[in-house]
Amino acid sequence: MPDYNIDLKSNFDAKSAFKLGSDLAKKGENLLDPKMPRILRYPLAAIDKSQDMLLIRIYNNVTNMPGKNDITTVTDIKDASGKTIRSDVNFAPIKSKSDRFNEPEVGKELEKNARYIYLPIPQQVTDSLTVGYAEDTLNPLQAAGMALAVKGITKPIEAAGAIGRMIAGATKGVTPSDIKNLTTVLAGKAINQLGANVNPQSLITRSSGQILQSNLELLFNNVTLRTFPFVFDFTPRDPQEAQIVKDIIRTIKRATVAKKGGGIFINSPDLFQFQYIANGNQDHPFLNKFKVGVLENISVDYTASGTYSTYSDKTPVHIRMSLTMKEINPVYAEDYDNEPTGVGF
Repeated sequence: MPDYNIDLKSNFDAKSAFKLGSDLAKKGENLLDPKMPRILRYPLAAIDKSQDMLLIRIYNNVTNMPGKNDITTVTDIKDASGKTIRSDVNFAPIKSKSDRFNEPEVGKELEKNARYIYLPIPQQVTDSLTVGYAEDTLNPLQAAGMALAVKGITKPIEAAGAIGRMIAGATKGVTPSDIKNLTTVLAGKAINQLGANVNPQSLITRSSGQILQSNLELLFNNVTLRTFPFVFDFTPRDPQEAQIVKDIIRTIKRATVAKKGGGIFINSPDLFQFQYIANGNQDHPFLNKFKVGVLENISVDYTASGTYSTYSDKTPVHIRMSLTMKEINPVYAEDYDNEPTGVGF
């Protein structure tokens, strides 16, 4: 009987997990024994060095609050006489969960209760990256107002006068008609400060058929989180494999839902780390990498063949499991520096 209580202080990587999973499957051990690292695999046939698979690691959730070594400090800056002239505050960083995963002490602790599931690579393998952009405008008056706001001018009448002086100083070569239109805009804005509802732009259009230069531009406005769909088909060939399929579905379902925290709080569901494996035990040299994520949805179809059909022990003949995984942190350009092989993320 092999020693399943592996010293997880060492790097328990995909190769180690694969070997342990293979030993368990070959011997028909109870893969859900809490005394062992939980490793499940479908199909049960031995994985050789030519096979590619998808490895799903399931971890207990971690906080992204500052760690024990991340402390907010206050440093007093003093002059030559010893009098404090200012205090500099260095705030502890709020780290992403991905950053926390890379901390040795956190990763070591997570591995102790990690569960590993090996599945065939789905029929459809895709990835996509989306970045948020939005159209935005900044006309000359808005630009002037922004500059004045920086200077601390807040009163409407003073602001209007200052804008007029700024425009007057910046309108060399501008036609008298243009200056008249700008004056119309300023007058409209001043009237609005008194409770009126006048559209300054419409005043210009009515009088001259012109509009202010809007400086329309497409600007970057947000990052997005990636979502991945996965579909797996199970057709168990014997009672042992049927039990493994049942355990895989149950394990993933349990990790997807929240946990009772006791009292007034509820604990977060577990975290998922997906990884494409090539040649049985190596990181895939081509396909995309994944960041740590959560399962937003798990859907199981026990009549995937279109009709209810079971074996004598009532195991469905064809089961289809659909997963929706969403990463918990965005992908940044610097992430590609840490993944120099393949297509990156």
